[in-house]
Amino acid sequence: MPRPTDPSPPPFRGDVWDVAFPRIGTHPAVALTTNALRGRLSSVTVVLVTGSPGPTATHVELGPSAGLTKYHVSYANVTDLHTVPVARCRTFRGRLAPSEMELLEDSLALVLGLPVRAMPT
Repeated sequence: MPRPTDPSPPPFRGDVWDVAFPRIGTHPAVALTTNALRGRLSSVTVVLVTGSPGPTATHVELGPSAGLTKYHVSYANVTDLHTVPVARCRTFRGRLAPSEMELLEDSLALVLGLPVRAMPT
């Protein structure tokens, strides 16, 4: 595990890391930046993880593979979007399941007004 003073490896898309946010402290967050730019950028875009369920359109429930333990159930809140320096990513926790990442992408598309993928029939 990297210590806060060690340079952190850039997170992969869908990774869950403890991130040191200015003013609010350290909280888990899901990395969203594409893997194609991993290592080229000094910052990563993330969404905050919370224990509050919120609306299903904006809060994606996360399973055990995400490595979250603070709450009985955790949610990625797509309305709480941040871009932070990679160095603020302190501790790797886990990775979203592919189905969770798809739900997260669909929720982000909805919130940001981007095209939403067609649902399988």
